[in-house]
Amino acid sequence: MFRTLTQTAWLVAASALMAMATLPVADSAQAQSSIKILVNDQPITTYDINNRAKFLRLTSRGQAGAKQATDELIEEALKLQEAKRRNVTVSQSEVDRAFASIASRAKLPPSKLEAALRQNGVNPDTLKDRIRAELAWRDVVRARFRATVRITESDVAQAMLGRDDDAETSGTVTEYDVQPVLFIVPKKGKSGIAAQRKREAEAFRSRFRNCDATLEQTRGMAGVFVKPTVRRESGDFPDSLQGSLSKAKVGTALPPTQVDEGFQVLGICNKKAVAGKTQAADEVRDELTNERGQLLARRYLRDLKSDAIIEYR
Repeated sequence: MFRTLTQTAWLVAASALMAMATLPVADSAQAQSSIKILVNDQPITTYDINNRAKFLRLTSRGQAGAKQATDELIEEALKLQEAKRRNVTVSQSEVDRAFASIASRAKLPPSKLEAALRQNGVNPDTLKDRIRAELAWRDVVRARFRATVRITESDVAQAMLGRDDDAETSGTVTEYDVQPVLFIVPKKGKSGIAAQRKREAEAFRSRFRNCDATLEQTRGMAGVFVKPTVRRESGDFPDSLQGSLSKAKVGTALPPTQVDEGFQVLGICNKKAVAGKTQAADEVRDELTNERGQLLARRYLRDLKSDAIIEYR
């Protein structure tokens, strides 16, 4: 519902890293760190601040520094504390996928982005901590204000007045009925089990016949679960599947993608163009929802700050 991740800023950050990949590593020993701030008894150290400040100076081309780093870390501590209070958790795989997405937009594998950060004296964990806080905050805000933010059709119509979107509004959206097939990877499985399960998922995809035959095809396969068919619009699929999706035919399956449980293959059961649903209207609805959600989120964070005990040392 609400977007809290500043994807454009992160893309700029990744691009800046590549442009500055020859700077020497500035090694500031974590062992020499000391507690600088307590946020509701949660410490923020000088190492945390210095590491985040390096990252911000790098991605803002010197426009941000220690003050901005301190402000960010205090807000992230409050966001994660509120997430914990509301039993909202973010898995490591979610963080890794978001990190990989940032790297992908900069045309880098994750390992190269990590190397670029380290080469510029930045511990990659500061970016991953930032990602974790933003993902958690997104889910907290979504749960907190889901029933509060309501965008009506008249809101959308009013916002679209004066827009030259005739070409887009005359189009349609493709809906897909897909059947998820999960290849479970045990949390404490043996070394190499994930690669094995991925190969099994790829092999299953290659021999996928149709959704009616899925249960028969997976019968006897240990650790494989067929989930109920779900309906999704083309824009709901991750970027990594968009290329395959545009070419996919009914009765075929999309490439395996990694999920929390292991690997998932989506069988295409049906697809159709839906008249009367336009990308332009959907984009406007998302924009309005995001604007109102962001306003509520800022007020929410302001209230958390006012109630917090923040001690500077």
